[in-house]
Amino acid sequence: MTITNTTSSTFEDNSWPAPPPAAVGSINTIAGLEHLALDTAAQPRASKQGTAVLYLRVSTVRQLNTGADVDADGNSIATQRQWARDAACELGATVVEEFVDPGHSAQSIEKRPEFKRMMRYIDEHPDVRYVVIYMRSRVFRNHLDAAVTKIRLREKNVTLVSAKEKFGDDYMGDAMEAITDIMNEVQVRQSGEDIKVKMAHKVQRGGSVGRAKLGYLNVRKEFDGRLVNTIDLDPDRYPILQWAFAQYATDQYSIWQLCGLLEEQGLTTRPSSKRPARPLSPSALAKILRDPYYAGTIRYKGALYAGRHQAIIDKTTFLTVQKILDRRNRKGDRDITHFHYLKGLLACGQCESEGRTSRLVYSQNVGNGGTYEYYLCAAKQRGNCTIGTMRLDDIETAVARAVAAERFHTESVDTIRREVTRAMETLQAADRELKDSLRKQLTTLETQEDRLIDLAADGTMPSDKLRGRLNDITLQKASIKERLVKTETHLRSGAERVLAYVDLLENPGDLYVSLAGNTRRDLLAAFFQRLIVYVEDDGLHIRPIRTDVNEALHDWQTNTHAANERASRVSAEGSPFSTTQRDSSSNGLSNSQLVGMTGFEPATP
Repeated sequence: MTITNTTSSTFEDNSWPAPPPAAVGSINTIAGLEHLALDTAAQPRASKQGTAVLYLRVSTVRQLNTGADVDADGNSIATQRQWARDAACELGATVVEEFVDPGHSAQSIEKRPEFKRMMRYIDEHPDVRYVVIYMRSRVFRNHLDAAVTKIRLREKNVTLVSAKEKFGDDYMGDAMEAITDIMNEVQVRQSGEDIKVKMAHKVQRGGSVGRAKLGYLNVRKEFDGRLVNTIDLDPDRYPILQWAFAQYATDQYSIWQLCGLLEEQGLTTRPSSKRPARPLSPSALAKILRDPYYAGTIRYKGALYAGRHQAIIDKTTFLTVQKILDRRNRKGDRDITHFHYLKGLLACGQCESEGRTSRLVYSQNVGNGGTYEYYLCAAKQRGNCTIGTMRLDDIETAVARAVAAERFHTESVDTIRREVTRAMETLQAADRELKDSLRKQLTTLETQEDRLIDLAADGTMPSDKLRGRLNDITLQKASIKERLVKTETHLRSGAERVLAYVDLLENPGDLYVSLAGNTRRDLLAAFFQRLIVYVEDDGLHIRPIRTDVNEALHDWQTNTHAANERASRVSAEGSPFSTTQRDSSSNGLSNSQLVGMTGFEPATP
């Protein structure tokens, strides 16, 4: 007697080749016995042959690229493919297509594009008999999806086969499948709730969750002898974002304009396997400007928590940016700001002479086939000033003349460099002497502190009086330590700043003309606090209000020039004291002048 093994649970359609007549109705075959035992009216079952498709799925891209020899738990596509092909081989089926959902962590199968494509493929290829998966837990996140998928495939005469799970073909197998799907759903929900609790706890302790935001990086660092996941600054991007917050806080840029400037500086998004690096969009920049994460605060589930990550900007700047965004985003308003590099630096000379301060406002008008740019006094708009509008070209020309007038003589520049070096040597020597004195004072205070502690141990001094003495010594020690922090490096950085100003003053006119608009503004900010514009009969004139460092350098040049002239006149008169007087007149910067320059002050006793 010939026995044919036919235990498949799939149903046959008319397109499948019919089995030999004796095999269908004869009780001499196992297939015939099965039909008699179940239901004579039941549909005939298919043999374990035909074509199969594989459906493989991972939740992350990292799992997609993991090899089967590395991951044997089914978390990689390679592992799932190996098991699914072995299962198809046991069925005697030929694998004709493979569908992979890479990195789609969707809770529903309807949100997985490759699953939808597989169902369309089955509709177009009715000879497909099996869909082979690795495990049901990898495909179905809830029992309803599993039941609906089984019904839809059964209607197409397709059997869903799990490579690692053998449930059988009878009603007990169906029951085990359903129980497995329900338990998988319970496990998914439990894991989800557990993750939510752990994420909330991590945020409450200041930790960051998820992928690092732009300007930061996900890194692994060693703490207490073990590697942990943490957040660190992105050295290529965080300085640019820091600059973006500062510039928007000036209220002189729109988001669109700031996006263009950031693109010029090379800011891009981080590349991924799906998307290349690209410039920041206005909507993405708006989200960044609204995100308190960059100020060291984490927003989670509507609440704010102090973060352990390093802030890119201070909270004052962040709040300023929020006020600007709120004001510009009111109904009917648009975030559009006309920008010019002189904006905010110019003041009206007529208002200045009348005892009030009023800025010149940049404006654009479109008409007669072009765009016309000009400045006008803000007080004129309120009826308090009679000065007319000033053409932008005239303003720019007058500013360029004012910058060129800042130029120092070559011999003055060389002298300043020598004098700064000499002053540095003097200040460094004084700084070393002061630090020696401070260290001696600190040693004396520590000795007094030790004696007071001994008295406290003996009980020979009242506790209140003792505590007061110890507090005084603690404050004095803290003060001395703060003064010791001002090191020679602080003095050197101040000297470098002064020398940088000198380099700019050597030929500022040509340098200014060669720069772009944004860089011109930086140069103007180094030279001037404000530029006051006067309208005269012969044109526009500017009176500059210099910065402290620039003013100190110009005062030195003026005083030195006057001293040299006096020495020359005395020498010409033949005075016997002319040589001595000329030698005693200092051509250098005094320490008092250097102290007036921010960042170049010596340590004071």
